[in-house]
Amino acid sequence: MAKSSFPSNVHVLKPRAMSLSDRLDAFLEKHALTPNDTPVRCDPTRPKARGINAISCASCGQAEYLTRDYCRCGHYLRGQLEDEFLAWEDRIAEEHEQLAETIAHKLRRLRYLNLLSMPFMVLPLIYLAFLSEGLSLFPMFWMAVGVAIMGACALAEQHLQKPIEASQCFLNTYTFETFLEQRIVSREVIDQ
Repeated sequence: MAKSSFPSNVHVLKPRAMSLSDRLDAFLEKHALTPNDTPVRCDPTRPKARGINAISCASCGQAEYLTRDYCRCGHYLRGQLEDEFLAWEDRIAEEHEQLAETIAHKLRRLRYLNLLSMPFMVLPLIYLAFLSEGLSLFPMFWMAVGVAIMGACALAEQHLQKPIEASQCFLNTYTFETFLEQRIVSREVIDQ
């Protein structure tokens, strides 16, 4: 009875070769969930591996408290933490420089766009100075268009400079505690 309800070619189908373990291993490696990446907490006196007060020793791989200068294996943790801080500091300075270059390029193009307003500002003034006998509305409308273009460019320039100002403020005010907070919470250092 079951054979009659299936299509006629159901017996011709071959099973697909699918390796679930290979796909599972690739998924675990991609998301850093492999068992060898997560150190086992053997000693209850050590902190949890991904805690805010913990650092993973580069020598033995065990978690240790940030306040300790040396790991229990003898590795100098303070130096390791200072190296991480210096690398983080270099990274945020490099991100700031890249952001400044990008914004400077955009501002350069915007300032060229600002040149479009010059004919709308200069030609009406020349007309009023040399050709007109009195004040007329036609040159004023042209000047209003020029002022509108210049105002739009000024607003766009102000909007483009906000990320670089925030980045510079962060560079001027970050502390070692900021580094300690951001080494656990992985987020972008400088918001763009």
